[in-house]
Amino acid sequence: MFHITREGELPEVELRLILIERGKDGWPKLDDDELKKRLEVISNSVTLEELREEPDVAAYRKFYWGLGIDPTKKRPSAEALVRRIIAGKPFPRINSIVDRYNLISAENRVSLGAFSADYLTNKEIIMRLAKKHEPFLGIGYSESKPCVGNELALVVDDEIIALYPYRDSHNSRIMGDDAAVLFTLCAVPGLEISRIDEAEKALLSEFGNVDL
Repeated sequence: MFHITREGELPEVELRLILIERGKDGWPKLDDDELKKRLEVISNSVTLEELREEPDVAAYRKFYWGLGIDPTKKRPSAEALVRRIIAGKPFPRINSIVDRYNLISAENRVSLGAFSADYLTNKEIIMRLAKKHEPFLGIGYSESKPCVGNELALVVDDEIIALYPYRDSHNSRIMGDDAAVLFTLCAVPGLEISRIDEAEKALLSEFGNVDL
C-alpha cells in the first residue's frame, strides 16, 4: 500500500492516490477512432480564450504563481494538453496507459501524475519542496536539469519522481506493460473537488481493477 509523507512547510494541497493493477486481459487499448472522437469533443468544447478563464485552469496557474513559477513558461500539464489539442497539434501517443490518462487529464482539466508501481515498491514517497539545483530527470529530458528550488516535488530515495503539476520523471515512467500504476491527483486551492472526483471516476472506469 502506498502513502505520502509530507516534509517541511508545504503549500495547501491535498494528494489523492489511486493504485490500479493490470487486468487479466492486459491494459485496455486505445484505437485511433476512439482517440479521434475524444479529441474532437475536447477541441470543440472550449476556445483558447475560454480555457484561460476556466476556474480550474486559473487555480493551477495561481498555485504556480504562488510557488514563484511562471505558468506561461512551465504550464500545468492539463492545460498544456488542452492547448495542444485546441491548436490541432498531434496528440502524443506513448502507450495505451499514458494515452488514456492524458485524455482523462485533458477532459477533466486535472493534472495527473502516474508512476510504475514496481518502481515504487518498498519505497517511501515524500512530498516536499525541491532544493535549489537539485537534479531532476523528467520525461523527455536528455539529461537531468537543476530545480529552481521552489517546485512541489514527489521524492523516493532522494530521487525526484515528479514536479507537480508539470512533469513526471523518466525513471518511474509508465512503460505500457506495467503490473500496476500509481496515479496521483492533487487538489490545489481554488480547484473544485468535483473535478478530482470526476477524474478519479474516469480512471476507475477506463482501467478498472482497483486497489485503493
